[in-house]
Amino acid sequence: MRVSWLFLGALGVYGGDERAVRPELPPSVRPIVELARAAPPELFADTIVRLIQAGRIPQRELQITVLEEAFSVAANASEAVRLVAIPPTPPDTRALYRGRAGDLRFDVLSLRSRILQELLTVNRVAARDRFPQIPHPLLEPRPCEDPMVADISSYYEIGAAIAQSSFTAAEKEKGLHVQFLATMLSGAKSPGEIEPFARVIQSVSLQPQEWDLLLATLASKLETMGPDYRAFALSLKPLQDEMSALIALGGANGVGTDGLVRAFRKFVTTQLKADRCAPDFGPSMEEIATVPPLSGDEMKPSKRGDSFKADPYFQSEDSRQIGDSLNRLRSGQGSVEPTTWRNALSDFMRDFKAWRPPGSDVDVFHQRMTVLGSVLQILPPGEDRDRVIGLCVAYLASDVERQHAAEWLWQVKTLMRDASGDAPKMLQQFRASNDVGLALYAAMN
Repeated sequence: MRVSWLFLGALGVYGGDERAVRPELPPSVRPIVELARAAPPELFADTIVRLIQAGRIPQRELQITVLEEAFSVAANASEAVRLVAIPPTPPDTRALYRGRAGDLRFDVLSLRSRILQELLTVNRVAARDRFPQIPHPLLEPRPCEDPMVADISSYYEIGAAIAQSSFTAAEKEKGLHVQFLATMLSGAKSPGEIEPFARVIQSVSLQPQEWDLLLATLASKLETMGPDYRAFALSLKPLQDEMSALIALGGANGVGTDGLVRAFRKFVTTQLKADRCAPDFGPSMEEIATVPPLSGDEMKPSKRGDSFKADPYFQSEDSRQIGDSLNRLRSGQGSVEPTTWRNALSDFMRDFKAWRPPGSDVDVFHQRMTVLGSVLQILPPGEDRDRVIGLCVAYLASDVERQHAAEWLWQVKTLMRDASGDAPKMLQQFRASNDVGLALYAAMN
């Protein structure tokens, strides 16, 4: 179990021989923090941030201590960066569930960025000192068979916040915050990094000459960025909006933007003409805005690679039988005699408990949770639904919680939504369970 020095004693030395009482966690929060320490690192880090945001840890010294602990623990999250599933990814695949779980931002980079955002409000120097401990991820193009794309926008978001808030007036007078931002961009290797940088620098207060330098830096990066079609296609539409905003901002500050316009056109051309994994997606030809407009030849890839691979769930014979039985339950509800429907439900639940979906532990977990969520949507309140809720809790107490915490929590949230009016019953069972993650979820909700 992870234990902070803060909680090993009530007294400490604060300089010289003077002894003072260290601030302690409020009694209402202490058991939650101790529970979170036994949970996966993703849940611990998220809990600390949420407690502070809710004002439940009001003392500044305590906030700093637990945030620094959370920053250290977050390094052990199972995903290094947030992953997004490309738009053509079909439903009921591991890739799509993994992408949805990515929306929770439980990866190392996103968690540590969130923690530093909170630390900025109580200790700007500490937040800035810890930023170098977040290495700039080096994003290479992923293989064509991989349907996931990395999103490191949180790196640029926390970087811009530090540039705006943690540099002194004297440092800003020397342009050190601008150098800091330019250095961040210098490490970018993926076209998907251009949009978050273009967006976040607009939140930083800059002088005209500083805008001139940053926009020139951005133009240089656009001209030299290597190709990666999927990262480019996912970000092009919002990037075009940010480029329009930067061009307007440059004009308002008396900064020439012709070079930026030319660089953006070259960037788009380079991405579109390079080797491209199938299938195409992103803005249509008519939606791509460059000056002058691109020709058809400038949008044609030099070579087309393979498509992605995302094996769909529910393809085995017994899995299809479970699906067919579920569909019969859904269609028969309210249209057949109640005893007949209850018998069909009993048969379905017997088959479900005997069902062993193929795949890894996390694949099995997703398939079971998906089916149980569908059953919850069908059943009316009553004993049958209560039994399914109990089954959900039993299956949620899984090793997947520690191995893939974000995907596990996404399923918890989805089942809570499907439980609807019976969500309090599910929370009650969470509290009564011996599962750390479920108990922590109930304590925070």
